[in-house]
Amino acid sequence: MSGRVWRGVDADLFRFSTTDLRDLYVAILAAFDQAAVLAPALNLDHVRSALAAVGWDEPLSDDVLQRALKTLTDDWHLLEATQDHSARYSTPEEFERRNLQWSLTPRGDAAVSGYLHAFEALRSAVGLQTAVLDAIGDNLHDLAALAQSPRSAASDGQLHVMLAQIERHLAALVASVRQFNGHLQRLLRDDGTDDEVFADVKRRTVSYLEEYVEGVERPQRRIASGLAAVEEVGLALVFDRALIGANLAPLAGGDPGPAWLAERERRWTALRAWFAPDSAAAPLVGGLITVARTAIIELLRVLERRWDARRRAASIAGDFRALARLFASAAADDQAHRLFAAAVGLWPARHAHLPPVDGQARLPNQSWLQTEPVEVAPSLRSTGTLVNRGKARPIADPALLRARRQREQAERLAAHEALRSSLATGGFVRLTAFHQLDAESFTELLALLSVALDAPAAFDGSRNGLSADGGVEVTLRLPPDGAVATLRTGTGTFRGPNFLVSITLTEAVAQEATGG
Repeated sequence: MSGRVWRGVDADLFRFSTTDLRDLYVAILAAFDQAAVLAPALNLDHVRSALAAVGWDEPLSDDVLQRALKTLTDDWHLLEATQDHSARYSTPEEFERRNLQWSLTPRGDAAVSGYLHAFEALRSAVGLQTAVLDAIGDNLHDLAALAQSPRSAASDGQLHVMLAQIERHLAALVASVRQFNGHLQRLLRDDGTDDEVFADVKRRTVSYLEEYVEGVERPQRRIASGLAAVEEVGLALVFDRALIGANLAPLAGGDPGPAWLAERERRWTALRAWFAPDSAAAPLVGGLITVARTAIIELLRVLERRWDARRRAASIAGDFRALARLFASAAADDQAHRLFAAAVGLWPARHAHLPPVDGQARLPNQSWLQTEPVEVAPSLRSTGTLVNRGKARPIADPALLRARRQREQAERLAAHEALRSSLATGGFVRLTAFHQLDAESFTELLALLSVALDAPAAFDGSRNGLSADGGVEVTLRLPPDGAVATLRTGTGTFRGPNFLVSITLTEAVAQEATGG
């Protein structure tokens, strides 16, 4: 956001919401905001009707209403009062009631808009929708196609509307991300709920985030291509035609066009920063994916800690609290000392197996209070034994073991990528084309098919899914002839619709598989 917002709003703009008559002031401004669509100026009777329309049902005298209108007009300049020269009056009473009319000033419009926006933000549900990303990508490609059409008043108006839709979708995405990040932080700190409720909410949140992460990467590439398509047509041309289609009302202070164009350029730069920045910086939507994946890990860790605490029959903190309660209820110091000795076991050891100084053995049932002390070797206190264990064995260097495990992991990853590469189709093929597969390849094929089947169906019935690591894109289409496929493998027989299947490796995975 450009400018220093803390200097652009004075303290009186929202003072109407902090006084004792807050409810009345807010209701009056909301009534003017709702009525301004068809009646920008209201007299006293119209104000009463507008208040009833927004739900004000408390008794309200004319004196109180007029004082409230005067305060909003003279003190805070949220309303302006003018004379209604078009009204007709038959009595002096009608003149007093209908002579003055009020309307929102720009300050009042800003004040009520800010208040209503805060109200909507507080009651709105938090959510992330990948459909917003799909809508942005679709609108960008439609915008590029429309910009190439012949110029006309209708097409310029459509360009303005479509550009406004893209900006609204981006604003909705940013607001949703901001609200959801706050929701995640509150969820991570929420330890006061019941264990079952806590676990259920966080499990569902983890699933929710996993689905969102899987649904972000493909629309991001489509949005990037849409941005490039619009800029290839010419961003200045698109903005100029959209400005004509906006049909801006003239202002007394000058031409509103330059400010409108500057705002469009700023929002286009923000769209670029989110999905395809011009510089080497990473797109902001990638940071969103990182935040979501980090939140998944943190949520799972919190769940694990809660489950570990629930599995333990007792905890150290609980034991100390119980011991503190016992100390607090002790009748005397002697009882507290005995409780301390029993709780922590800090009493001298008997070492009955060690001979006393005189060499005479003592009875083991004799109290240590009446028994002479015995010298104890320092090694017994430090190691628990009198045996000299010698030099400690050096710790082996784990470098070789680590290298072997890393090599085995790299070999497994390479084998898995090769297995995926062998299943790539290079286009749509029938499911029966996979009839000669070993058990491992068939298992991988079933996993990829399940990714597509879990995805929602498009308008043409096809399903498109991306693997969890983003390496493979799978598309399924129902067989037009209703054919059934039968695949026989060493582990069993598979029967199902003879889908049209397209398995495509993403660019990064394809380069790794080919050694590029």
